[in-house]
Amino acid sequence: MVVIGGGLMGSSTAWELSKYGQNVLLVEQQDSIYTFGSSLGEARISRSLGPKGDIFSYLQQTAVRETRDLIDYLNEGQTKSLHTMEDIYTTSPVTYIYSKSQLNEVKALLEGQTVNYEYASNKKEAEEKFGMNIPDTTLVIREFQEYSGTLNPKILIKKLHKAINKAGNSIVYNQKVKSLKKEEGIYKIEITDIKTGANKTILSKKVVAAAGPYNGTLVKDVAPYFSSLISPKRLFLSFLKIKADKYDTLTSEQKNRLNSYYPVAYLNAEIFYSMIEKYDNNQRPILKVGGHFLRTDIKDLDEVWAMGLTAQEIQWSKENTADYLSKLDLPVEFSDLEFDSGYSCVYSLTESEIPYVSHAIINNKEVDSSFVLIGGMSGIGAKASLAYGLMAADLACGKDNTSFMYQKAKSALGSQRLIQDIHNIDK
Repeated sequence: MVVIGGGLMGSSTAWELSKYGQNVLLVEQQDSIYTFGSSLGEARISRSLGPKGDIFSYLQQTAVRETRDLIDYLNEGQTKSLHTMEDIYTTSPVTYIYSKSQLNEVKALLEGQTVNYEYASNKKEAEEKFGMNIPDTTLVIREFQEYSGTLNPKILIKKLHKAINKAGNSIVYNQKVKSLKKEEGIYKIEITDIKTGANKTILSKKVVAAAGPYNGTLVKDVAPYFSSLISPKRLFLSFLKIKADKYDTLTSEQKNRLNSYYPVAYLNAEIFYSMIEKYDNNQRPILKVGGHFLRTDIKDLDEVWAMGLTAQEIQWSKENTADYLSKLDLPVEFSDLEFDSGYSCVYSLTESEIPYVSHAIINNKEVDSSFVLIGGMSGIGAKASLAYGLMAADLACGKDNTSFMYQKAKSALGSQRLIQDIHNIDK
């Protein structure tokens, strides 16, 4: 089986296929150290809190279990330098901020909740429970769960690739797929070596497309409808630090408070989210900042990654960060924040903002069991990448899981929905 795309989704799928004993080739257009793409970076929010029966909570928890299996496999036969879950996950409370206009949504979220959490329904409770200074119009939830906090995609991908190789399968880097076609039941994959310019053709009976925002172009000759169903959009990511002279005045308690109140998701119209990406040489936290709904059109997908941030985007990042730090009762203002770096990322959006993990569809109604697409992650995929990979591998191998939540997720992500979405394209 050929898996196209070596980011989080493709690497997770290739690993799950390797676990099943399949002969796998993973094809990646970048080098082994990524410089762009949806899986670039060292921090993504990992969170489990969701309403009763939520498939995304189920997928995150499944991904944690699958990650444990990955770690166990890598440690087989090892006597030193053992791999750990903590290499990938940084467990930390996840803070959610809602407005009181979302009270019904919050009640539905917390009803029958099995994830550990604390809830402040007003200003007084927030101050007593969390030491937070919030307006009367605001609600706060904090999630306390093992492996909720952040995960490191850079480390996870590295471990996935190590496991794929350990299983006897191959990964090729700097290989860009120029054409993907199906002829007489066989997929013909035309590939160019980015470094040498050499071309070659790979033949395979089964293919998994996991090329993120490139999926639409990649599969245009075998599943052209995906280009209408998945739309790439640019988002910016800003990285901020508290200026050194201000950070050095913070007490140990204030620094600990800063660390323990990230990541955060402010569920307003733009959905401001932030987390600690890493620490600089002086142990100052570098804060990753983005807006989930601050999306813009893309003229050239190959060039969007190099686009810098505008002054307005940097200002938005600083304003929202300063506002959150004031809610934490920390003496840090807008002027105390400095812009460290930033880059453009890309969300692959579906109309419903629910991803696809599905077989291709032939003649708008028949399932093609030889082809699987995993994509349209809409900015929510990282926390559950191994679960999506497991489902894609199951589809590719004709395996199934009869559990209720697995079937619910499969229905939401899979071919039944895809057929309906295809029928709705021209409506």
